[in-house]
Amino acid sequence: MNRNNLLRLECKEKAAHFRNRFGYGPDDPIHLRSFLLMQNVVTLFKPLSGGFAGMAMIVDQKPFMMVNQNHTLGKQHFTIAHELYHLFVQENFVSQKCKTGLFTKQEDPEELKADLFAANLLLPEIGVSSLIPQEERKGAISAQTIFKIQQVYSVSVKATIFRLVELGFADKSYFQTYESGSTEKMRNLGFDTRLMYSGNQDLTLGDYAVMAGSLFQQEKISESVYLSYLNAVHIDPLQKIENGEE
Repeated sequence: MNRNNLLRLECKEKAAHFRNRFGYGPDDPIHLRSFLLMQNVVTLFKPLSGGFAGMAMIVDQKPFMMVNQNHTLGKQHFTIAHELYHLFVQENFVSQKCKTGLFTKQEDPEELKADLFAANLLLPEIGVSSLIPQEERKGAISAQTIFKIQQVYSVSVKATIFRLVELGFADKSYFQTYESGSTEKMRNLGFDTRLMYSGNQDLTLGDYAVMAGSLFQQEKISESVYLSYLNAVHIDPLQKIENGEE
């Protein structure tokens, strides 16, 4: 078995272990927002520059991630799963800015692992296979099947095709076929198109303000940095004082 196959197997096993660890079945879709809240992963959705899809770090021994709100919801979900690899699977992790979904184009081996982990986590082989009609398994995968898989697991069309190629159900020509016009095809077939658009503008999940306050109280950040952190999520701690509140 060559190195790439060993790496894919490793990431497949880690994704399966992750599912088992947190009580998900081998083909269950993962509701990521609920997972982030349940596991106390403070998450911010903000515009990110430089082509970055997200970032993750451990802050005061707590998991934290930021996701690029300008990306489509399907892409954001992949980014979240990618960051979960860094926060819950990667050993000795501290912090990382990420460009996700590049797979073999990733220069950092941990970034490649995070992409492969995300694909296996969000699009489990058993689940994907079960959604492919028998008559399509040795022929062309229909648009209806691609979009159904995409909708069930709440990912992008690109991630869905990557997984179908990886599992041997499709070839790379599908990337070109669905490079443009997917939203219109989806709409014409009666599928929900919300995953194809951006969303979660300025959404905050978890106790971000409490985390920032803790860092300030421990004198790990200055007052000005603390205030800038709160202002980033439209919280004005001085407002209560101005209004005579405590």
